Amino acid sequence: MEHIILLFLAFFTEAVILWQYASTLFTPSHSSKMRLALLSAFYAILFLISLLGQTGLNLISYFVINTIFLYMLFKLKLLLALFHCAILTAIMGISELAVWGIISRFFPHFLLETDAGIIFYTVFSKIFFFAVIYLLIHLFKGKNINHEQYDRSGLLLMLIPVSSIFIIFTFIAIGETSAFAPPVDFMVTICAVFLLMVNLLVFGINQYNQKKSQEYTDMQLLLQKESDSAQYYEMILSQNENQSILIHDIKKHLQSIKLLNEKN
Repeated sequence: MEHIILLFLAFFTEAVILWQYASTLFTPSHSSKMRLALLSAFYAILFLISLLGQTGLNLISYFVINTIFLYMLFKLKLLLALFHCAILTAIMGISELAVWGIISRFFPHFLLETDAGIIFYTVFSKIFFFAVIYLLIHLFKGKNINHEQYDRSGLLLMLIPVSSIFIIFTFIAIGETSAFAPPVDFMVTICAVFLLMVNLLVFGINQYNQKKSQEYTDMQLLLQKESDSAQYYEMILSQNENQSILIHDIKKHLQSIKLLNEKN
């Protein structure tokens, strides 16, 4: 049961990371509800495949399903979708291998002899994966892939996953030198999971605020455009009135000239 919950947490985190990556960099071709529904269905399939315990099959299915998701639901060519899915798959594999190597090198007993070690490994690797992907998002945004204004202040949010990694590393070091006594071990493990959730929540709220800010800016631009249009039409109306007055005056002058001409 614990293994299934841990797998669910891992795939939920990967789904959120993919959503953040795709929604930030690419233009969607379907509604948010459609994308969310298909993302949930795709990652439910990945979750079921992972229960077979085949690492190679997990990697292939992760790459294929993410490619289908990007190609179907975003305005991307197939080659570009393959390229970005290859990046995501490679970074996910590298992050898991890197975290496994770090923990095995410095804290081998904590990783192998405690149930909390696997949980900490999962949380550590997903936060590391999330940090690398978020940095990659800002590098791609700097190249104006989606033609949006690039805000470098968002890089300050990188302090959150970096500090989270340090906190997880500290927890692992404490668990290596002195065993956690119940219920402290459970509490510390829950703290690690909450730390992962806080990372996802903060970046989700930041993306939501950016979206609302963009919508507000677009609305202000629309109102300004309508105001300019109204002023333009008022100016045209004023010009028409002036022209009518001028034409009326000219007609009167012509009539006066005609009368004077008739009377010689």
